[in-house]
Amino acid sequence: MKKVLIALLLVLAWAGSVWASPFLVANPENITLTTGQTLTYNVTGLPPGFSATNIPADPTGTYAFALDISTLTAGSYTVTATACLNDPVQGQVCSAASSPFTFARIGAPASPANLGLSVKQ
Repeated sequence: MKKVLIALLLVLAWAGSVWASPFLVANPENITLTTGQTLTYNVTGLPPGFSATNIPADPTGTYAFALDISTLTAGSYTVTATACLNDPVQGQVCSAASSPFTFARIGAPASPANLGLSVKQ
């Protein structure tokens, strides 16, 4: 019974990750931070009002950052990113922009129309 329960939990965990929000990600940085330093990221090319500055580094280390883009409206986007080293003494120093990355956010299908009843399928 325990094995069945564990298998079921694993399947549910996998299914949850499949339906998770889309994230804009980048490869992790290979950098050693000293005391007080932080690493943040800025993404350009997203609509006004979409917060894409001072994105914290991914705490899992899987990616440099993971920006949730599930609330973006449908459309095509071309984005670039910069990495910024924030030092308490020297301030902020940012990298050059990454190569452009283009992606499309799909929209929902049209609502069903002309609903009615029928005697046949």
